[in-house]
Amino acid sequence: MKIFQFFAVALILSGVISCKKMEVPATSNVSNADAAAMIGGSTALNSYGVYSNSSDITVNAALQAALNIPGCGLSKTDTIIRHSTAGASVTYNYSLYYNHKLNCNTSNAPDNITGNLTYNGNYNNSNLSLTNSGSFSYTLAGLTATPTVYTLNGEYKSSGTFKLKADTTNTGTVSFDFVLKNVTISKTTQYFTGGTGTVIVTGTTTKKGDFTYNGTLTINSGSLATLVLNGTIYQVNLVLGTINP
Repeated sequence: MKIFQFFAVALILSGVISCKKMEVPATSNVSNADAAAMIGGSTALNSYGVYSNSSDITVNAALQAALNIPGCGLSKTDTIIRHSTAGASVTYNYSLYYNHKLNCNTSNAPDNITGNLTYNGNYNNSNLSLTNSGSFSYTLAGLTATPTVYTLNGEYKSSGTFKLKADTTNTGTVSFDFVLKNVTISKTTQYFTGGTGTVIVTGTTTKKGDFTYNGTLTINSGSLATLVLNGTIYQVNLVLGTINP
C-alpha cells in the first residue's frame, strides 16, 4: 500500500510540475531594446531614415522657394536614388519618388510645401538588416524669410522584413508608423532642433509570434532625441542611429 501511495503522489507532483511548465508564457524575441534599435535605424541619417528624408525635403524646399519652382499652387515630381558611400560601416540603398506642391501666401510668396514621398530599399547596420518600403506625407512650413527654422509635420510609414544581428535566426516582419509634430529644422544645417513625435512598432517573428511597442520622441539639440518606449527611456542619436538606455 505504501508503494502504491508513493507512486500516486509522484504522479500528482509530476502533473503539477508539467502544468506549471505549460503555463509559462512565451516571450517575444523582439525585446524592448531590439525595438528601440529598430527605431534608431529607421530615424537615422546614416541609414537613410526619417532624418535623411526630412533633410532632402528641406533642401529641395529651399531651392523651390528661391526659384519659385514650379510656381504657386503647382506640383513637381522627382525620382531620386540614395546609397551609402563605399566602405561605410552602415550601408543603405533606396529609391525615392517625391510629389510635392508649392503653396504661396496672399502676397504670392512661397510659404510652405505639401508632399508625399514613396520609397523602397534596405539598410544594414551593426544591430540589424532591414528591407522595407513605405511613404512619408508631409507639410514643411517656414519658407518665407522671417522664420529662422522650417517646421515639419507629417507621417512616415514603413513595412518590411528584418533580421537581428544578435540572433541571426531571429527574423520576421515589422512595420513603423511615425507621426511628427512641429519638428523644427535649421535653415543652415538641415538638422532637427526641436519638436515631438509618436511611434508604433508592430511585427511578427518567425520564432515567437507578434510584438507591439508604442513610444514618444522628444527631439533635443545636438541631433539627439529622447525615446520613451513602453515606459523605458532611451537616448537616440539621430545621425548615427545609436541607442543608449
